[in-house]
Amino acid sequence: MVTIKDIAREAGVSFTTVSNVIHGNTKKVSQATIDKINKIMKEMNYVPNMGARMLVRNQSRIIGVISNVLADNKKGRIYSPFTAEILGAIEKEIQNQGYYMMLYTADTMSEIETLITRWNVDGIITIGMDTASCRILGGMTEIPAVYTDCYFTEEEPYLNVGTEDEKGAYEAVCYLIKKGHREIGYVTDTIYDRNRRPEGVGDFRLKGFVKAMTEAGLPVREDLIFTGDKQVRKKQELFERIYRKQGEFTALAFCYDYYAIEMMDVFHHKGIRIPEDFSIIGFDDIDMARLTSPRLTTIHQGMSEKGKTAVQQLLRKIRGEEIKEKTIRLPVSLIERETVKKPI
Repeated sequence: MVTIKDIAREAGVSFTTVSNVIHGNTKKVSQATIDKINKIMKEMNYVPNMGARMLVRNQSRIIGVISNVLADNKKGRIYSPFTAEILGAIEKEIQNQGYYMMLYTADTMSEIETLITRWNVDGIITIGMDTASCRILGGMTEIPAVYTDCYFTEEEPYLNVGTEDEKGAYEAVCYLIKKGHREIGYVTDTIYDRNRRPEGVGDFRLKGFVKAMTEAGLPVREDLIFTGDKQVRKKQELFERIYRKQGEFTALAFCYDYYAIEMMDVFHHKGIRIPEDFSIIGFDDIDMARLTSPRLTTIHQGMSEKGKTAVQQLLRKIRGEEIKEKTIRLPVSLIERETVKKPI
């Protein structure tokens, strides 16, 4: 097995110099020497001891990712397509940056609070946690953190990477209206209250729906705003409510693709044709959206870009760099496929 002494002998430098290069302590080492040592290590297939590097730097090199998006802890799985896609992007970027990812799925805030007191991680990224919970988390730990899909105030110090949620939903409904639809329903995961101050993703997407309908002079019928739920039983109840109302609208806009895709399957088994009987548009553009039959028209958000950006922001925070943008909202775009047509 190749050792640091072997590398030092081959490079003609001291053991300490090689050790400093391996551990990143290179202020007093010339670039030429650094390059020479790295070249020899590569040629001799030397693999640094990561445990030793972590001890020297007083770092774990671990990024903790906390998710509570459609997690089934009893069966030990995450079954949200959105979560799977963004997790893949986060893990890839963490690996590219020389770190490791530790994933934890939680049902309650108390679980997360307990976890934070025990975790030895260099930083935290959250997926699917509501703004209020992330606020609590931010106030109880000094571990560098980046939150995804939250809506903090400008005065709050927290870093967030999200999506233009209101704009996306607004564009989706405007597209339906442009196609000639006037009776439009909306499926959200947020209870509708016109006096409520929007705070989360569901709130802002619902706000986009209301804005588009209002600007077009169309009524916002509260009985055509359907509240979704993560629990399987309650989702089935939701789909039944929509089915009973399906003669009262010509189009449905969904806050998430996975609600739309599940609803399409329910309708298919009830003999309802999409888009012949009525139109459907989603939001997110998950991979499954282009695999459905018919293929789902939706609003695209860059989930991979969101995950990558969250990691990059977190590492800037860990390194103590200046961060000019506390909140980054990634752009959205309409993806026209096959589930929307003009009403009969």
